[in-house]
Amino acid sequence: MVLRLATWNTKQGVAPRKKTPQLWEWLHSRVDPDVAVLTEAKIPNGFSPTGWQTVYRPGGIGPRRQWGTIHASRGPQLVEVSSVRVGGRAIELEFEWPAAVVVTDVIRDRQRWATLVGIYGITLNRHGESCGHGRYSVPLLLKQLAPLFESDRADRIIVAGDFNMWPCDVPSEFNTLGLVDLIADTAHTRPALARCSGCNLGLDCGHLWTHRNGTSPNAAVQQIDYIFASSELRSEVSRVYGGVGDFPEAWEVSDHAPVVAEFF
Repeated sequence: MVLRLATWNTKQGVAPRKKTPQLWEWLHSRVDPDVAVLTEAKIPNGFSPTGWQTVYRPGGIGPRRQWGTIHASRGPQLVEVSSVRVGGRAIELEFEWPAAVVVTDVIRDRQRWATLVGIYGITLNRHGESCGHGRYSVPLLLKQLAPLFESDRADRIIVAGDFNMWPCDVPSEFNTLGLVDLIADTAHTRPALARCSGCNLGLDCGHLWTHRNGTSPNAAVQQIDYIFASSELRSEVSRVYGGVGDFPEAWEVSDHAPVVAEFF
C-alpha cells in the first residue's frame, strides 16, 4: 500500500494568499497526502482541520513569527518525539527555534514506519539578523538533531521542509547523516528545469520549481523545498514529483508548490 508524503510551505507567515480552510482543502483535494510537513504554517484558534491529526507548537516561533512547522496525517498515527535514548540515557531534543522543527514517529500497522523531521530554515544569521536564506539555521538545526541520528531510530528517518536554500547550498551534513536527497536521486526521471537557480546537477538537472520569488514573469526559478530520507527508506520510494510543473495552480494558493514522495 502506497504512503504519500508531502511537504509544502503554506505562506501563512506574510500576506497569505488563501484563508486557512482553503489551504487545508487544497492540500486535501489536490495534493492528497497521507502525511504532510507544512512550513510557515499555523492553525488559528477556533479552526480544526477535519480528518487530520496535527502535531505542532502553539504560538509558533515567537511574537513576530506566530507560525512554524506542522505535521499532519490523515491515516498513520503521529507520535511526537521530544527525547531519544542514546547509550542507555534519555536526551531531550532541543532547538534554537523550537517551532521551526517538529519530530514525530509515523506509526503504520502499529509499528514505527519512520521518524519524520519537519524543518523550516529560518532566514537568520548567527547574530539573529535577517539574511534571506537558511544556510546558517539549517546546519545548526541538523547539529541539534544529532542525538536522533545516534539513537535506534537512525535507520528510518525522513527530513523534509522549506530549507530556504538552493540545491548548490545544501549542507554536507545531510550526506554525513546518511540522508539521500530524493529529488536529486530521482532527477533522471524528469526533464531539466529551465533557468534553475543554484543548480548543482548541470545537464542532469531534474529539480522542481517549488518557490516563486515575486510575481514577475522573470521571477527566479527556485527549488528550496526538499525531502531527504535514510537509505533504507530510499529503497522504498516509488515516485517523487511536485513543483509548479505538477501543481500548475500552486502560485494562486501560496508562493510555494508542494514536493511529494510516494513510498510502497
